[in-house]
Amino acid sequence: MNYQEIASTLKFYKNESEIVIPNEIFEDLKDNMKKGSHIPVAYSYYYVVNWLYRHCKYGNIDIDINKIKEILGYNKGTRTVNYIFDKDGLLDTMGYTETSKDFPLSWELDDLNNLEFNMLSEANKEDQAEHTKNMSRKYSIKRPIKAFNRYDDEVEDGTFHERDNTHLIPFEVFMYCMSNEKIGCTGFYLYSYIKMKNQHFQGKYTCPMDGLAEHIGIPSSTMKPFLSALRKHNLIEGIHNMDYFCFGADKNSRKANSYIANEIDLFSDEEVEFEKLRFISLKEHREIQEAKQKELDGERIHIDLEDLPF
Repeated sequence: MNYQEIASTLKFYKNESEIVIPNEIFEDLKDNMKKGSHIPVAYSYYYVVNWLYRHCKYGNIDIDINKIKEILGYNKGTRTVNYIFDKDGLLDTMGYTETSKDFPLSWELDDLNNLEFNMLSEANKEDQAEHTKNMSRKYSIKRPIKAFNRYDDEVEDGTFHERDNTHLIPFEVFMYCMSNEKIGCTGFYLYSYIKMKNQHFQGKYTCPMDGLAEHIGIPSSTMKPFLSALRKHNLIEGIHNMDYFCFGADKNSRKANSYIANEIDLFSDEEVEFEKLRFISLKEHREIQEAKQKELDGERIHIDLEDLPF
């Protein structure tokens, strides 16, 4: 699906942009999933069901697991990822979602500015019939548990109520990523992780590429093309903290790249060239180091006459 098709299918409005996700989801998915390539799918699915629930889309639009899979870039008949979404599947057993037949029809803020939902189960029979008339008896939705109860089952401390230790990814970013087949779930997951890390490191996250792959639970060879795609479309800015790379150089002298997750107004639909780190031979590296050492030695030897004590 392209951007407009996704927006139309979900009846997206500008005031429905915000959704926040708990930061611990990255570690939780990595610890609970054996197949690294499916981690981004689980993250993207949890993100979108949060949005669907928060903005009361169930019962107001025609949406089911097959359409969600198509939005995520999968054929609706693909079954290899169903274990993530199924009742009592991965996200259910992790305590991130629960399968339910009840869903919110609308939302409001109470006198204390707390979010409250008006649920299907609370509606009169006529309204219930109107919102479920096109649904099969087997229809169910996912309730995002972490949005309600995060640390204490008895306290509303979830991301719908408290934003501590969360990251906010505008829904426009999600739609942009899903509409670009070179970015998709994996690129969205990678962007979201870097955006989360930017919050902790004053807007710039410095990490070796292999370390970044390890942190997100995806093989480096799988991650690199998506990191490149994010940079080509200016979702991510990469900063080289050294002038060049040499395989034979002392590893202690190497400096990791820094990454900045850009806001959506800087994204580019067309691919743009970005500066790549220059690779040089060991011979060139040694020549550069020798030249630098000679320059340094010259600075030490040079003394202005006016500085002499006689």
